[in-house]
Amino acid sequence: MINGVGNGASEGVDLPQTDVLEGNRVLAQVLGDALAPLKVFHEKLAREGIERGIIGPRDQGIIWERHILNSAAIVPFVKEALAEGIGPRIADVGSGGGFPGIVLAACMPSCDVTLIEPMERRVLWLGEVIDEMNLENVTVLRKRAEEVMPSSKKVDKSGRRKVRRVENHPRHGNSGMGGSNHRGSERGVNESEIVGDSSQAPYDMVTCRAVAPMTKLTGWTLPLLHAGGRLIALKGRSAEAEIDKAAKEIKKNHGMNPRVCEAPVGPGLEETHVVLVDKV
Repeated sequence: MINGVGNGASEGVDLPQTDVLEGNRVLAQVLGDALAPLKVFHEKLAREGIERGIIGPRDQGIIWERHILNSAAIVPFVKEALAEGIGPRIADVGSGGGFPGIVLAACMPSCDVTLIEPMERRVLWLGEVIDEMNLENVTVLRKRAEEVMPSSKKVDKSGRRKVRRVENHPRHGNSGMGGSNHRGSERGVNESEIVGDSSQAPYDMVTCRAVAPMTKLTGWTLPLLHAGGRLIALKGRSAEAEIDKAAKEIKKNHGMNPRVCEAPVGPGLEETHVVLVDKV
């Protein structure tokens, strides 16, 4: 992390008003064409994020690095999976404020990204973000991961699975960001049963950031994948120890080859780590 950033939220401490990476060329280097929509996301986070409980006061001046670039560190691993023949349907578990799911959707418009988030206030936030960024390759499900697993879905008489999801929204005209409808809105959440939706499990990839230790995360994510799919989880320095502790759970949920990879965040910035697990 860049030194010199405000380090407190206590009374009497002035928090930075400008992001330390604002205008830095590293943003364009890392984010490319996604920089423009992600500037909209950054502005919303800076304007409303603290008040709405999406980010902490200490994050005010480091939103680019801590949240957006950190989330974008997952993109090369998604591209690698696509190059290996893994499909483009991605579920982001515990999306919260949109990390990494919103960032991933902006960077990878050719992928269909489903944001799985149980908290209504966060679902409403995600819907607003999707609208303001004109993202059209995103679906929001107000559910817990366990409720999205194939075994938890109802099946109608035709044999098709049913899933409860957030209300449909009009599509935006910006075709550059993908071709799928998105869900979620400031107008409210309406859970309705819809048949044959593309947001249903199983998925090709599952992503997440700071959701839970691997001992728990494994059981929430691997069942969402079809055979041949891949879990891509952003993790901290404890990643290696976590997969060691979760070895039994990984095997139980048909995971194999768990490994930890270093994930660059940007030139001159502290790298993060990604845990990869394949589903068999």
